[in-house]
Amino acid sequence: MTSNTTVHNEDEIDLVELFAVIRRYRYLILVVTLLVGLLAAAYAYFATNIYKASVSIEVKSERNSQNDFMSMALGLESNNVDNEIEILRSRWIISRAMEQLNLGTRIFTKDKLRTVELYKNAPFAIQANSVSPQVASPFVIYPIDDQRYRLSIERSLKERMVTGIRSKIAPLNPEEIPVAYDQIHRYGEAVQTPWFEVTISKIYAPDKPMYWFYTADDYAIFEEISAGLKVSTVSKMGTILSLSYEDNSPQRAKEVANAIVNAYLSTDLEAKSQSANKTLEFLDRQLDAINKTLQSSAESLQQYKATNVVIDVGSKAQLTAEKLGELEKQRYELDMQLDVLNNTLAYIRSNDDLSGIDLGATGATNPSINGLILKIQEAKSLKNSLLIDYTELHPDVVKVSGSLSTLRSTLENTIKSSIRTLSERKISLNKFIQENAASLEALPQQEQDLARLNRSFLVNEKIYSFLLQKRAETAILESSTVSATRIIDTAVTPHDPIKPKRSLIVAVGFILGLILGLSLAFVRNYLNNTIQTIEDIEKHSPIPLYGAVPHLTSEKNIQPFLEAMRVIRTNLEFLQNSGKSKLVTVTSSVPTEGKTTISTELAKIIARTHKKVLIIDLDMRRSRVHEKFKIGNEIGMSTLLSGKNTLSDVLHVTDIENLHIIPAGPVPPNPSEMLMSTNFKTVIDNLITRYDYVILDSPPIGLVTDAMMLIKMSDINLFVFRAKFSKKDFIKNINRFVKEHELNNCGMILNGLELGKKFGYGYGYGYGYGYAHDYYTNPGAKS
Repeated sequence: MTSNTTVHNEDEIDLVELFAVIRRYRYLILVVTLLVGLLAAAYAYFATNIYKASVSIEVKSERNSQNDFMSMALGLESNNVDNEIEILRSRWIISRAMEQLNLGTRIFTKDKLRTVELYKNAPFAIQANSVSPQVASPFVIYPIDDQRYRLSIERSLKERMVTGIRSKIAPLNPEEIPVAYDQIHRYGEAVQTPWFEVTISKIYAPDKPMYWFYTADDYAIFEEISAGLKVSTVSKMGTILSLSYEDNSPQRAKEVANAIVNAYLSTDLEAKSQSANKTLEFLDRQLDAINKTLQSSAESLQQYKATNVVIDVGSKAQLTAEKLGELEKQRYELDMQLDVLNNTLAYIRSNDDLSGIDLGATGATNPSINGLILKIQEAKSLKNSLLIDYTELHPDVVKVSGSLSTLRSTLENTIKSSIRTLSERKISLNKFIQENAASLEALPQQEQDLARLNRSFLVNEKIYSFLLQKRAETAILESSTVSATRIIDTAVTPHDPIKPKRSLIVAVGFILGLILGLSLAFVRNYLNNTIQTIEDIEKHSPIPLYGAVPHLTSEKNIQPFLEAMRVIRTNLEFLQNSGKSKLVTVTSSVPTEGKTTISTELAKIIARTHKKVLIIDLDMRRSRVHEKFKIGNEIGMSTLLSGKNTLSDVLHVTDIENLHIIPAGPVPPNPSEMLMSTNFKTVIDNLITRYDYVILDSPPIGLVTDAMMLIKMSDINLFVFRAKFSKKDFIKNINRFVKEHELNNCGMILNGLELGKKFGYGYGYGYGYGYAHDYYTNPGAKS
C-alpha cells in the first residue's frame, strides 16, 4: 500500500513538473509554434496547385480461347493487361500524344505574389523556332504599350558566379558564355539573333507588368509527362485501366490524358490495319500470278477446240476431270500453307524479334500458332519495357526471358508438327490425284488432251475464285477494323486541385511547431542546471526549506517580499532552544546568491517583533552589510578581534529599534585564523547573552573555510540559493557537507523568485514543517 502511494505521489510530482516546464517556457513554445505554423501557411500559399485528370479504358484480349491453358501454364495470363500498361507509358505513345499538343512553350506571370502558368489563356502567342542551349535563363516580357514590348534575358546569379570563376581559370569560348539580351520589339515582329528566333504576337491587352516564358525540348517534355502519368488496373483481376495525369494546369492535364489514350487507340488501329494491308498485298500478288495462268489455260483450251474436232467427253471422264480440279486446288492450298510455315520457321530460327510476323489474316496457319506468336510478341514487349529500368539479371526479367524461351520452343514444335501433318496430307492427296489421272489415260488420245486442258482450266479457275474470296474477306476485315480497347470515361477539366492540401499543411505545421516548441522547452530544461523552483530543492535535498523569497524589484512587490521574510522568522521562532538566544548563520555556496540581503532583511523583520537582534558581518573579504545600513567600515569585527578596538567601539545602533550591527571592518590578512581564535568565541558568547538573536553573515561555504567554524557553533544554519543562478550541483555539495559533519540544524532559503499569479506560504517545525509556494522564475536579489 505504501509503495503504491509512493509511486502515485511521484507521478503527481512528475505531472506538476511537466506543466511547470511548459509554463516556464510558454513564450518559447508559443513563438516556435507560431513561427512553424506561419512558415507552413506561407508554403501552402505559394505551393503550386496540382490537378489530376483521369481516363478509364477497357482492354479486351483478342487471344483465342483454345490457347488460354497455355497462358495459365506459362504464367502469362495477366501479361496482356500488364503489357498494355507498359505500352501506354512507352516513349512511342507519349511521343505520338505530344504531336497532337503544343507543349514546348510555357508562359508564366505573378498573381498575388504567386507564380501562375498561363496555358492557352496567355495574352501572347509565342512561336519559338530555335533556341540555343546558351539561353539558360527564361525570356522576360515587359509590355510597354499596345505595339511594343521589351524582351530581356538576364543571367542568374549562379550563372554569373560560375562564368566569373571559370573565366579566371581559363578563357571561355563564346559558346560557353550564357546569353544576356535586352531589346525593345514590336508585337508580331520576328526576333532573330544568333542564339534564338522567336515571334511574339499579342492576343489581348496584357494586364500584368511582367511575363516570362521558356522553351522545353521533346526529351524534357517526355520526362515531365512520364513523371505525372500513372496507369493502373481498377481491380486486380479486371481489364479496366485507369490512366491519370497530374499537372499544374487543369486544361493541360485533361488534354494530355486524352491525347495519350487517343494515340494508343490510333496506334492499335494502325497495327491492325497494317496486318490486313500486308495480307491484301500477298493475295494481290497471288491473284495476279493465277490470273495469268488462268488466262493461259483458257487460251490453250480455246485453241485446242478450234483446231480439233471436239467431241463431248463422257460423264465419267467429266466427273473425273472435275474431281482432279478440286484435288489440284486442295494441293495448291496445302503448298501455300507449307510455304508460309517453312518461311515462318526459318524466320523464327534466324531472328530474335518476332514483331514483324503477322499470320492472323492469311488463314494459312492454325489458331494455336497465331496465339503463340501473339504471346511471344507480348512477352518480348514486356521484357523490353522491363529492361528500361532493370538489367538482364533482375528476377522479373529472368522470369520473362524463361517464358520467352519456353514459348519459342513450343512455337517451333507446333510449326514442325503442322508441317508434318500438312506434308502427310499432301502425300495422300498426290496419291488420289495420280489414281484419278490414271483413269483418264484409258480414254482415247483426243479425249485425254481435252480432259487435261479442261482440268487445268478448272483448277486455275477454282484457285482464282478461292483467292478472290480470301481477298474479299480481308478487305471487309480491314474496312471494319476497330480497336479492342474502348474508352469508358474521357478526361474532363478538373475544378479543384488534388494538392497541396492547404488546410492539412497549416494544421500539421502548427502541430509540428507545438511539438518542436515543447521539445525545445524540455531540452532547454534538461540542459539547464540551475535551480528554477522550490521543487528543484525539495527533489534534490532532504534538508528543510525555510522559505522562498520573491525577487524584490520595486515597491510593487514589497509586500510579498516582506511576507516571505515573516515566514522565515516564524519558522525560526518554532525552533526550540531552551530559552537561550538563537545564533543564526546565513551562508551560501558562492557570492551573489543573496545571503547578505536575506541576513539584513531577516534581522529587520525579527527586530520589529521587539526582539533584540544583532547582525555581524563576518564576510571580511567581501563585506556588504555596512552598505545596506549606510555606515562606515573603518572599524569592525576585524579590528575588534585584533585588539585595536573594543566592543563598544565597533557596535553600531541603527534607525530600527532593537537592531544593532557590527560591520566586518578592514580586510585582515588572516580572516580564518581570527574566526578560529578563542577571542572570537568569547565575543560571541558575550553577545548571545545580550541579544535574543545573533545573525552571522558568513562567507560563502563553497569558497573558503571561514563558514565551517561558524556553522558548527550556530543554533541554526541557513543556506541561501538564488533562482536561475545557483547550480543544482550546489545542493548536492550542501547535502554532502551536512552529511559528513552530521549537522541537523540546517535549512535552506530560495531567493530571487519571480512572483507568479498565486502566492501562498505555510510553516511548521522540525521534520514536519514546510513551505508552499506557486511557480517562480527569473533571478532575484544579489548579496
